[in-house]
Amino acid sequence: MPLPLGWAHHEAWQPPLEAERVDRPGYQSILGGAGLAAAVVFLPFFGFISFLLHPLVTLVHELGHTLAGWLYGYPSIPAFDFVYGGGVTLHQDRQWLLTGLWLAAFAWLLYCFRRNPGTLLVISSLAGAYITTAATSWHEAIVIAMGHGGELLFATVFLYRAWSGTSLVHALERPIYAFAGFYIQFHDLRFAFELLTSQAARLDYEDAKGGGHWMDFSRLADEFFGGRFLLVVLAFFVACLLPPLIAWLLHRYRPHWQQWLVNRLAVET
Repeated sequence: MPLPLGWAHHEAWQPPLEAERVDRPGYQSILGGAGLAAAVVFLPFFGFISFLLHPLVTLVHELGHTLAGWLYGYPSIPAFDFVYGGGVTLHQDRQWLLTGLWLAAFAWLLYCFRRNPGTLLVISSLAGAYITTAATSWHEAIVIAMGHGGELLFATVFLYRAWSGTSLVHALERPIYAFAGFYIQFHDLRFAFELLTSQAARLDYEDAKGGGHWMDFSRLADEFFGGRFLLVVLAFFVACLLPPLIAWLLHRYRPHWQQWLVNRLAVET
């Protein structure tokens, strides 16, 4: 029996996607990881553990600078700072060939997905944002901000692994991911709160790395936000509250965004 006119071009009906739920081990991992991380960060008795774990924050901080640097054409290498402590990312001079390679990649993607309008819109938007920032000083702001931004990004990834419990080799990984994600978040929250509320903390921050306003928040405030240091720190404090919520949303609506990715990766619709 032939299909009614027009049906041949309709996609087959699919049941609506359901939101994911967090299982009991997930809640146990999240609550246990949050409690342990809070104790390590906020209780002086566990200060030695926080001292031992601080290189984790330093590592993801410098990786954020490094990845952003490569994105905008600056060959970068993360390293620990054995002079002043903490970390430092070594940026070389800008190599326009790297920027050209990113633009060529955008052009290639536009060609590959030329028959998928939704994907073309996404790629065009990303390319436009990249060109606009790469051609202005705002790419420098992004490279600077992605140090602390990298910390929050890694915290979100760790917490998503804890919420979802997917692709784990051992069940013990789940509470470890929860602890790592909450440790980074609580560490950053305490750091931002101290800068917002303590003049002494702000002076210590300005004197870091030998003084001279080398620190990320100082540079962002002085070079891009008219010296509004507290405004920059306040924005970071608010951002620090988001990783658990974003990670939970990514888990709950995983079938939806995975389906969206499948549609975007289709060569044609």
